[in-house]
Amino acid sequence: MEPPEDKKFATVGAIIERDESPEPDIVLQTRWTKGAHFNGTLEIPAGHIERGEQVYDALRREVKEECGLEVTEIRNRIDTLAKGTDMSVAFVPFCGCTFIGSSRIGFVFVCRARGRLVDKGSDDGKDARWVRFGELKRLVQDEPERFFPYNLAALKFYIEQKEAKKL
Repeated sequence: MEPPEDKKFATVGAIIERDESPEPDIVLQTRWTKGAHFNGTLEIPAGHIERGEQVYDALRREVKEECGLEVTEIRNRIDTLAKGTDMSVAFVPFCGCTFIGSSRIGFVFVCRARGRLVDKGSDDGKDARWVRFGELKRLVQDEPERFFPYNLAALKFYIEQKEAKKL
């Protein structure tokens, strides 16, 4: 049975890197969604996958809508297209995340983007900015309450993988 059209359960999120140095910059923004919980916390650009939308298209759209950047590379992109009566795509995100006790599930991708960060100040996020990896690590370790909980585990995993040189 299909969920009602107004119910959105799947999301995409982008850990956007800049620089080739051992310590890249990462985009963080302030969560600012009308009527939402956790407004004022730090988050990565993210949003819902629209009905019928392909996951990579949703990722590109959300990044553009929220911070004005254009995704140029999705790290470790692996996908397989199958055609038949319906079309399906198998894909491998950097990681998946969920709110425990909810049906919301998200797919987080590590990517690169070009353009200039734009503070949309809209009903998505605001104050988009580049943060050095070391500062991201410090914030996640010392001030986790400053982060949107839905993104926190993905950012912790990203830090672990980066330090283990698996990314």
